[in-house]
Amino acid sequence: KTMAEGPTPKGNAGPGEPQVTVVTKEASPSASRLKGHLSAFASNACFGVGSVVVGLALGTISPMYYALLRCVATTFIFLLMAKFQGLPLSDCWLVVTYGFTMFLSQAGYAIGLKLSSPVLAAVWQPTQPIFTLVIVTILGLEPFSVQKSLGVGLSFSGCAYIVGAKPDSGDSGSTTPLWVHSFFVLACLGSSGMVLTLKSLVGKGHGFAPVVGWSSFVCACFLLVATMVAHSDPQMLAVLCPGEGCGDGWELPPGFIYIFIYVVIGMTVVPYSLNTIAARNLEGSVVSVYTVAQPIVAGLATVVAKSLLPDSKLKLPDESMLYGGALIFAGLALVASAKVEKDQ
Repeated sequence: KTMAEGPTPKGNAGPGEPQVTVVTKEASPSASRLKGHLSAFASNACFGVGSVVVGLALGTISPMYYALLRCVATTFIFLLMAKFQGLPLSDCWLVVTYGFTMFLSQAGYAIGLKLSSPVLAAVWQPTQPIFTLVIVTILGLEPFSVQKSLGVGLSFSGCAYIVGAKPDSGDSGSTTPLWVHSFFVLACLGSSGMVLTLKSLVGKGHGFAPVVGWSSFVCACFLLVATMVAHSDPQMLAVLCPGEGCGDGWELPPGFIYIFIYVVIGMTVVPYSLNTIAARNLEGSVVSVYTVAQPIVAGLATVVAKSLLPDSKLKLPDESMLYGGALIFAGLALVASAKVEKDQ
């Protein structure tokens, strides 16, 4: 709480009358950080559930077309929220950077998920803190922290255990080609870049709606070009849509609109807004480390979805989720409780 005393507004108090004391309340640092932690966790819980929903949706649709539709919808919604408010030209390079990293994240994630499984896609997400921590440490944006490093390493060990515990499982990395994993690497690099760029933009006082709206527009431009190139080559389209195929690449499966509504709201508008709140109150590396919650939430969502849709191709997670999840959340606790050495 802060107390601010100043001159009485004209007409409020006459001679000899007491001056008015104005009391303003500001959120304490601990309350702000708690708000950031809750926002970061809720955001990644949305993504964890979404990985299962998208896994169901990507059955007969091109992953590039899906990513393009998602970015276009995001652009429209956030620019409407911002009433098409512009941003300073001096920050255009940050908007383009944010849009390009969003393009890497969206395209890489959609392709990787199409060619593997929801659990594997979610398990890859906790590598984002590793990229983020390395980037911010090299650039000097955050001081090196032994506790944070140990926490990230412990969390990633849990994810590695989940992937490698069952060599014969369809969700295991051992049955997924190496080149498919490369798309997840691009997606995680892009997501780390999004967190850091978003923190720079909101740190300048820009609202999240115009930032995300114009960055999504840049992302949509990149995706439009990439999608047209990919769909113009039958062999490339066959790689992106193995097995049942995706027709000419521009077809939508029946009922896709309902899943897409959830994707736009539950995987875009809500988590992006929550990520903005987290970025305002936490360091970039701490925001990224909450991605470790995604595989646990994805595993639980898979169990629920499989019980409701027993004929679906979703594969249930095994007991490795329990042991790996313990390591993941132990690492998360280390990072979340790390002492803040300087204001970011």
